Amino acid sequence: MGQNSPMERAMRLAAITGLKATFGPALIAAAQNRPERKALAMAAIGEMCIDKLPFVPSRSRLPLLLPRAFAGYWTAKQSLEHDGVDDPTAAAMGAAVAAGVAIAAPLVRRTLRTVLGVPDAVLGVAEDYLALKIGGEAAGLSMDELKQIGTETFH
Repeated sequence: MGQNSPMERAMRLAAITGLKATFGPALIAAAQNRPERKALAMAAIGEMCIDKLPFVPSRSRLPLLLPRAFAGYWTAKQSLEHDGVDDPTAAAMGAAVAAGVAIAAPLVRRTLRTVLGVPDAVLGVAEDYLALKIGGEAAGLSMDELKQIGTETFH
């Protein structure tokens, strides 16, 4: 999975999990060719769509923050275990990173929307792209491979 150090890879995957709770687990499953790969890819695609709805609460609120922290923990743990690293504190750090990103991202989006006047829909799509790009690279998957996984999900 990728060319970064195992810890850097795990923390990048945890960070994008703070943006989208399903991205870290979906990328881990795809990179490791796990049986749940398709189901998690479908969940990630669904989350990208649902996140755009105006009634969805902020990810920084506790009900949406907790799943991101848990997913960040799981993602960091699985990534490191795959690389042969057994560091129980790193998984907790993955949870903290995911939660931190989940809290900071809405503030950054609000600032960009207010200061630069960028529409929220544009920011949402840019955030999804950034998360896929960073997460895909951390997992050792190209954007073309991610596109292929998305296509295969619905076949």
